[in-house]
Formats: sequence, C-alpha cells, structure tokens
Amino acid sequence: MPSTKLPPEHSLIRYVKWSQLLKDQNDPEKAVGVLGEAFRLRPATETRPAEEFLSATWLEYFPGSADEKVKLAVWAIRASKLTPTKKSGFAIGEISEISDSANKFKHSIRVLHEPEDDNKAHVAVRRWPAEEIELFELLAIGAWSKVVLNSEIPPGNSPAPNSSDWHADE
Repeated sequence: MPSTKLPPEHSLIRYVKWSQLLKDQNDPEKAVGVLGEAFRLRPATETRPAEEFLSATWLEYFPGSADEKVKLAVWAIRASKLTPTKKSGFAIGEISEISDSANKFKHSIRVLHEPEDDNKAHVAVRRWPAEEIELFELLAIGAWSKVVLNSEIPPGNSPAPNSSDWHADE
C-alpha cells in the first residue's frame, strides 16, 4: 500500500514510556507532561538497527469525537506489538504545529500514513532528526505537549480497522 501524506490539520498520538514523562516535583508518581527525549529516534544496538523515522498513530483515521478518536487510537496501540504500561502515556499533537516546530530547526519533515500489519493507523514521520534536543524540548512544551495517561483510557484493545473513513479527496 502506498504512503499517503497527511493533512496539516490532522493530529498524531505517540506512545510515551513512563521514563519519558515529566513528573510533578511534589508527587513523582504523577505525570504532568512529556520530556523531549520522547521524540528522539532510538539508536542502533547489537540487536536492532537505528530507527529511520518517528512512529505515531493517526487520530483522524478513527471515527467519532476527539475523545473517541483518542480512545480508539490507544486501543489500537494496545492491540499492536507495543505494550503500554499502566503508568505510560500518549502525547498528542497537530501535524501543522509539529511541522512548524521542525521547520524552525531547518528540518522539512514528511508525515505519512504507512499502515503496519499490527497498526493500520500507523504514521511514519520521515526526515526526522536523530539528535536535535532543542527541537524535542520545544515539542514537549508546545506542539506535542498534550498528554493522556494510559490509565485515563478505559480498558480495552482493538486493532485499527483495515481502512479509515477519511479520504484524501475530501
């Protein structure tokens, strides 16, 4: 299936490990945001190659209200190879704001719908810088600062449907 460039007004949701969430200074068990390192590509190890793009899930792939889209996207992530923990979270951001932030650092990213077998709503953010900590920190306090905790989403997991109701010609 060919990649589809996503509209700038659409949004992405990205899984964030507990260790990449910003904690409340007075309550270290309470997450209050996301850390910039949540947007860093994983480097190569002896067992796997370096990441080539940033992975996320496309919210508008799912039907319903904004809250329903988030719930269905999280359920799809839970049904994928990823295994979110109870304490983990999800960062939400609009594509245009993410792109604008990247442009400030001279990075022209491409946000493409690239379905995977275990997540049909998967998005690859291509041309993503491997190391640009200032950009990652900017995203964490701006474009990708909205965080939903896994524990806030009702129990459930359900794979993303094979196709979306959204069509590029709309």
